[in-house]
Amino acid sequence: MLVIGAGTAGAVIARQLHRAGLATLLVGRPGAGLRPGESLPGAARPLLRDLGLLSVLDHSAALPNLGNLVSWDSDTLQPTDFIQDPHGLGWHLDRPRFDACLLEAARSDGVLHIEAQVNRVQRLSEGWRVGTQAGDFSAGFVVDASGRHGVLRRRLGLARICDTPLVAVYASARDAHEDHRTVLEATPEGWWYSACLPGGRRIAVLHTDAGNASRLIHTPSLWHQGLAGTRYLQHWCRASEGWSPLSATGAGGGALCTAQGPDWLAVGDAALAFDPLSSQGIFNALYTALRGAQAVVAHHRGDQLGAQAYSGQLHQVREHYLRRVRYYYQAQTRWPQAHFWRLRRNEALRA
Repeated sequence: MLVIGAGTAGAVIARQLHRAGLATLLVGRPGAGLRPGESLPGAARPLLRDLGLLSVLDHSAALPNLGNLVSWDSDTLQPTDFIQDPHGLGWHLDRPRFDACLLEAARSDGVLHIEAQVNRVQRLSEGWRVGTQAGDFSAGFVVDASGRHGVLRRRLGLARICDTPLVAVYASARDAHEDHRTVLEATPEGWWYSACLPGGRRIAVLHTDAGNASRLIHTPSLWHQGLAGTRYLQHWCRASEGWSPLSATGAGGGALCTAQGPDWLAVGDAALAFDPLSSQGIFNALYTALRGAQAVVAHHRGDQLGAQAYSGQLHQVREHYLRRVRYYYQAQTRWPQAHFWRLRRNEALRA
């Protein structure tokens, strides 16, 4: 078995496959640097427990997420207290540190990890050859955990459904605020998100359309003006805190039409990506790694229906996700002529 990608999904599925007795090679470089919206809901607790990885939260210095403050379909700021959630509190993550702990757990269990970038994937008559800067490796089965980049999707020309494009434009600064709840605020240009990060910092993210994101990256002062012009978020994200340079990343939802084939399977964002509004990205990486590993083990034992069932599970997850995210975008009606919101209402109406 060869797993492409050393992020959350890749590290977890490689460890699960190895623990099931399958010789597994993990190829990829762990992610580094700040990434937006790195939170995990309390519903992940039983999943991490089942994976034997609950201690990773302590080892990665995750911070408790006590709740949300949301200004969405009205000008008021509505609180949600996670203490009332049956799954308990969520967590704010230092994502590189969290992924490093998952990778260390995989290595400690015996997974061989080659820290190299994959630059070539070749399908052979029997199996695969994967080329990296550290050499070529062969495998009879490949798991794609390469994120939204989708190494196998590009190599095989797989069909992918892409939702309305969304770009996250973000920066971080020193966190001087005592209230560590997540803050979410809708504006005409999109929606802002802010949360504290381990290490005494705070992230601020504007989720917007591609055209506006390009303008913000080329003229960062517009992003700072937008942040200063928010009704509520500005109180957590003061302009004087010394913000890092802006970064941007694609954040729209999407999915492979099928997440598996006779000798391959995709997990995490490579299989199914979520709009950050759902707060399900990291949870999905853990979930698909667990279910994907079960499907690969079943395939190895001669059960050809296991992988197909996995693909069906992901289809059901996406249908549920789409209903929820479309409901929330339709619920925001304060700026009916704003380009960002009009695109999302039209998408929901076409569904």
